[in-house]
Amino acid sequence: MRRLLPLLVLAFLVVACTGGETKGAVSMTSPFVGGAQGLVIGFQDYRAEVFDGGQDPFNVIVKLENKGEALVPKDNVRVRITGINPVEFGKSEQLLTLLAPDDVIETRKTETGVLSGPLVFTEFVGLNHAGRISGASAQFTLRADVCYLYRTQAVGKLCVRDNLLTPRAGGICEINENKPVYNSGAPVQISDFKESARAKDKLGFTFDIKNVGVGSVFQRNTFCDRTNRQSENRVYVIVQSGLSGLLCTGLEGGDIMAEGFVTLYGGSKTISCTQAVSSRSDYEQVIGVEVVYDYEQTVQDSLLVKSAGE
Repeated sequence: MRRLLPLLVLAFLVVACTGGETKGAVSMTSPFVGGAQGLVIGFQDYRAEVFDGGQDPFNVIVKLENKGEALVPKDNVRVRITGINPVEFGKSEQLLTLLAPDDVIETRKTETGVLSGPLVFTEFVGLNHAGRISGASAQFTLRADVCYLYRTQAVGKLCVRDNLLTPRAGGICEINENKPVYNSGAPVQISDFKESARAKDKLGFTFDIKNVGVGSVFQRNTFCDRTNRQSENRVYVIVQSGLSGLLCTGLEGGDIMAEGFVTLYGGSKTISCTQAVSSRSDYEQVIGVEVVYDYEQTVQDSLLVKSAGE
């Protein structure tokens, strides 16, 4: 019940009755804002043209906005400027890599609407092309690579019946069907949640984990290390049902049977789980899924260095 217990409780609190032919079932409204974005990045007050000769210092300011629903602590956001030779612009490589100055607060769903977090600005100050260029101008590509730790939370529901294999007609829910799943706003999403009866005392369910954002996925806490191929496209998955006897296959390195690392091949991975069922009554059970990962996004623009003519 550990990390996802508050999420499972929240899911139960937002259960609402629906109309139409629902056979008395209840359906869960989403506790999330949703969406496929985490951080949105861009340049702020960007100067696209500067002069050479060391007389025209300029700043590069990277704007961070959290459109998703996971708080990103400032120590888990690394902003790196690439595309230019740091020495030519009066900097070292170390000075062109900074952590965010503040936590990047998530977007929140409240009783009255959606509350957005404040913008965070990471500033690289005093860049200056000290040398002389050949000709009238030289064009560079200035790029900001932003890596941040993020997480996705999702909830769905299993249908439990008094007889799993041959349930009587007219029950509160159906076992063998696709189920709705609700995701927090994040670039990695849970989809295609399906339930089936696997034995007289076991239910099965599968779901897909997909990178639906504009960036790249890396193993958590690696700061998007591209020198280690094993950390690419790798996420940590935690599945919880609130019931004993939950087993998920294909998860590596977890300390329990329903969590661990998986690799997204082609940006996607299907997870299969089995839930033992001892009760002999009809009810719906909330399933919680959490996915933790590092995520890298980039923004770039052209930078024109012009001759000062001196």
